[in-house]
Amino acid sequence: MPVFPGFLEIIRVVKENTFTENGKKIWKCGKYKRLSKEDGHDVSYSIENQDAILDYYLANHPEIQVVDNYQDDGRTGTDSDREDFQRLLADIYAKKINCVIVKDLSRLSRNDYECGHYLEYVFVSLDVRFISVELPALDSYLRPEEISSIATKMQSYMNDQHCYQTSIKIRSVLDMKRSMGQFIGAFAPYGYLKDPEDYHKLVINPETAPIVQDIFQWYVYEGMNKNAIARKLIALGIPSPTAYKQQMGMNYHNPHAQTGKVYWSERTIVNMLKNPTYLGHMVQGRHQVKSYKVHTIVPIPEDDWFWVENTHEAIIDQQTFDRAQELLEKNVRTSPKAKTVCLFSGFLRCGDCGRGMTRRTSKGYTYYSCKTYIMKSRGLCSSHTIRDELVEQVVFEAVKRQIDLCGSLAEIIDEISQAPVVRNQLTRLDKLLKTQEQELHKITNLCDNLYIDWKSGDLTRDEYHRMKAKFEQQAEEIRQTIANLQEEQTFVSNGITSADPYLQTFLKYKNIDHLERGIVVALIKQISIYEEKRIEVEFNFADQHQRILDFIEANQPKLRVVKSEAV
Repeated sequence: MPVFPGFLEIIRVVKENTFTENGKKIWKCGKYKRLSKEDGHDVSYSIENQDAILDYYLANHPEIQVVDNYQDDGRTGTDSDREDFQRLLADIYAKKINCVIVKDLSRLSRNDYECGHYLEYVFVSLDVRFISVELPALDSYLRPEEISSIATKMQSYMNDQHCYQTSIKIRSVLDMKRSMGQFIGAFAPYGYLKDPEDYHKLVINPETAPIVQDIFQWYVYEGMNKNAIARKLIALGIPSPTAYKQQMGMNYHNPHAQTGKVYWSERTIVNMLKNPTYLGHMVQGRHQVKSYKVHTIVPIPEDDWFWVENTHEAIIDQQTFDRAQELLEKNVRTSPKAKTVCLFSGFLRCGDCGRGMTRRTSKGYTYYSCKTYIMKSRGLCSSHTIRDELVEQVVFEAVKRQIDLCGSLAEIIDEISQAPVVRNQLTRLDKLLKTQEQELHKITNLCDNLYIDWKSGDLTRDEYHRMKAKFEQQAEEIRQTIANLQEEQTFVSNGITSADPYLQTFLKYKNIDHLERGIVVALIKQISIYEEKRIEVEFNFADQHQRILDFIEANQPKLRVVKSEAV
């Protein structure tokens, strides 16, 4: 809503806003036209038709002289924050015009409140003649009483309701498309293009997808911080997402971007690192406008997002994306001028209070200390001070031992997979499963026949209920046995090989001679520092590791029996 002048200023504007020619009042007119999506395919609202209707009216009213044309194309009428409408208001205050003409009332506004505000206050206060050629036909100079008539108010309300109904219909259609995994955005996310054969699908952009991969690689595995990534992209002359769209001729505007310039920000990098679209999933509806009148964009809870998996080709693999999210949650802090994060930044925790460790340098040495002890209160925790070199040495040895362990596990798994007894396990499980299923069928039939025996008088009521409870208990026990056998069957069928992703993740680092940020991110979940310089390393893939141990435990004794029998 524009800021209006005070009362005295209004009086001055009114007086100076009166134009005369040979003693006859002359109206300096502004032609206002507006077209938006809410008008649909109604050709009567085209800019050309609006012009024709206004020109025909003005040809019969020579006292009205057109000073300028004002046109908002593709702008909603539910608020007055329209570029040319604001220019029209500015020209009114500047005394360039004292008359506004529109095709109909909806062109001025489809907001019932704002429409009434301009008609009954603003234009009246500033002695501005308002003309609506149709729907309804209004002329505030010749028929001022009609401005506040019930017919005008009803038409304004109907214009408002038209927007409301249109908003509901559009949102319903868009939600349906979102639920089907169809892309409905105006512009494809950076790294993708709209499929030329189907604009509701995404395809990889060969120019920008490698940039997305580089950003994830630098952040996750090379330890670069977000600011350093932005600076590197700028130094390489790579256009930002906004600049790239503009270079491609897209009508894309970002109020935070520097038009025509290469500009990357930390916010842009973070948004890309968090975007699940790069996994090949269509995730939409993360934001929405408050209402059809208030166009402020607000976030939507994650549970209400439209999430459809595997709708397009992925740019980033799941493991890399998950590592990025873990690092973002760790809130790794760095110096604004730093290019990389510290080796263990975001991974060190006090083993007693659970808070992070603070990194400090003194006399040429680097130390880590409990953040609670340093920042909060020395009575809540102890210092847990430890030198950086010691942490790196211990963690490196722990990583080497874990890699060696994975190598040993891979060898054992290869031996197990070659044992005849393992190949025969599925046959044994199939036989056991069929036996239990037959037993369940037998018990079920007996339970069903009990009712007949009771009704025929062969069983008393108490005998019926006692035997029924007994059979149902037996049936439930058999069902649990069947479930266990099916689970083991699935486990054996899937099997585990030395090519297991968990094992291979560690084994690809078997020849390392020092720690790097990428190794820490890929292999380690958390490093806990206890008093007396005790260090505990928690590795990633704990569930997969336990699954492999269970597999070996279940199969290695059988393997040893087979070997002894063979000897």
